[in-house]
Amino acid sequence: TPKSWLWALPAGLAYFAAAATWGGYIFVNNMIGLHAAVLVAIGKYNTGLYRAYTIWYVVGTYGATLVPVIGWAPFKSMEQMPSLLVFIVFQLIEACDTVRRRNRSLSSGWKFFFFRVAAFIVVGLIGAVVCWVLFSMGHFAPLGARIRGLFLKHKKTGNPLVDSVAEHSATSDGAYRQFLGDARIAAAVGLLFCWHQKTPAKLFPVLYAVVAYHFSAKMSRLIIICGPIVSMLAGYPFGIVIDWCLAKFVAVLCPPRPGKEEKEQELRTGGMGSILRTCWRLLKPICIPAEVEDLLQKSDALESHFGRTGRTTKALFAILLLVSVYKNFRKPVKKFTDMCEEIAPHMGHPSIVFKQRGGEMVTDYLDGYKWIKANTPEDARIMAWWDYGYQITGIGNRTSIADGNTWNHEHIATLGRTLTNPEKKAYNIMKHLADYVLVWAGGQGDDLGKSPHLARIANSIFPDVCGEDDPTCQKFGFYQDGSPTRMMAESFLYKAVQHNTGVGVHLDSKLFKEVHTTKYGLLRAFKV
Repeated sequence: TPKSWLWALPAGLAYFAAAATWGGYIFVNNMIGLHAAVLVAIGKYNTGLYRAYTIWYVVGTYGATLVPVIGWAPFKSMEQMPSLLVFIVFQLIEACDTVRRRNRSLSSGWKFFFFRVAAFIVVGLIGAVVCWVLFSMGHFAPLGARIRGLFLKHKKTGNPLVDSVAEHSATSDGAYRQFLGDARIAAAVGLLFCWHQKTPAKLFPVLYAVVAYHFSAKMSRLIIICGPIVSMLAGYPFGIVIDWCLAKFVAVLCPPRPGKEEKEQELRTGGMGSILRTCWRLLKPICIPAEVEDLLQKSDALESHFGRTGRTTKALFAILLLVSVYKNFRKPVKKFTDMCEEIAPHMGHPSIVFKQRGGEMVTDYLDGYKWIKANTPEDARIMAWWDYGYQITGIGNRTSIADGNTWNHEHIATLGRTLTNPEKKAYNIMKHLADYVLVWAGGQGDDLGKSPHLARIANSIFPDVCGEDDPTCQKFGFYQDGSPTRMMAESFLYKAVQHNTGVGVHLDSKLFKEVHTTKYGLLRAFKV
């Protein structure tokens, strides 16, 4: 509501916390900007909305710029430009309203309309020139490959780093059934109940649901953003029905007192509100016939006429409704709860610990990270493929060169180039970046299995890795008989995984020293 703008301050602080801890803060940024823009488009703009969005954006964006990995990205990154554009438009709209309040000649709706159109044209032209100059200077960063992947078909992002990850593929219908269950059906019903709310806030869940479904359908890993909105919308039908029933019980015990009539907010003219109200006056007779309107008025009159009898009848109906809901939904809710409790342990099961067929627990990866924590200096830097960055940091408590939150494509490509380079070249880079290097071995999803992706990602930035004539790095791999290609055999990665286990394969002891190999040989660590 226009009076709830003070909530923008804690919302801005919450956004700052999200930016500091989660790479998906851009999703939050654009969802709030989209909601604010839609409210303007449907004529719901007011000073309270202006204050709310302005405070949220200033506080949240200032906090985000304090996060080292973000810095000035809110003013450079293309995926964050929409919320900045909404902020600028809000300042212009409020400036026009301020001029109108001080200039009586603009009190006419049509005069104000043309004044604001002229203001937007002038500011738009100036903004276009400024943007062109900044673009020419290379100020703006291009859309990230992950963002482009949300609007293109899978495997057409042009970025091997994104295209190599299975979680970037489209989401199947089975995935929605598995992870959202029957709650997704209740959420669809909840979308209809959104219109029960009286404030414009009812539009936010609808927008969130549409955006979340689109993005999750494009990229399977983004099904996670469906969780919050499905949970909320699934609760709408039950929560609103229960609220209505409780209100009928209270009405029987405590008859409603005549409330004070709230002052209707003065309607703004000369904007989208005026256009939409004009359209509604023309369409209302078609959408709501006079007979229906008379029926609604008579129902209100009957309710006030019968008083306690009507309230008692509604309370009895509420009891029957609650009993019916309980009987019909008890089993589906139990089934859904059991499904959640069954799936949750599997989703939370650590992938670095598993059982062999004989039942013996294999803890190689966990033991390897614990060894690093106990046997390396606290300031040691560990190089490994980025998949293991979080594990090195979280379990080994050591600095990793890259992890799942590394956004810079060149950064990951440099890492891929280092690991796939010949041993000597790899050493020349590693000695400046890391103290230890870690590889997964043993043939169970080890680094050799994913090594072609490392080479392709490296080659996408450094074409000399495989050569411009071999963009998919076919020369970095294995022949059909399992023997490595020449480039593979000379690479640091191959030698590190096969060190002293493959025939005649070992690392140069003057460059690398093997310091630890786990019980089953699944994780190996070398000192640079």
